[in-house]
Amino acid sequence: MPIEVTGKITFLRVNDVGTKFGSDQLDVDAVFQLDHKTIPSFGFQLRTDSNQVARQGMFDLLRDAYANNWAVTVDYDIPSGKQNGIISRVALIR
Repeated sequence: MPIEVTGKITFLRVNDVGTKFGSDQLDVDAVFQLDHKTIPSFGFQLRTDSNQVARQGMFDLLRDAYANNWAVTVDYDIPSGKQNGIISRVALIR
């Protein structure tokens, strides 16, 4: 079941497709952090697949929110045995 959290983005990074991120070696291409969460990082893939349009939309929203210091709400899951969340939805809070 997804967990929901709201905050401002303090870190946003795009990795080369297929590279790993962090100590958990998340298989993500876009990574970000929020201002007040104990979860170190969130991420999702920007691969060419059936979810590409939705994921690109999430990244565009995150980029705009980061540039404008807007808050976002994020739905995420934490895979068993991991410390980092993988996001499934991002929404802008104004």
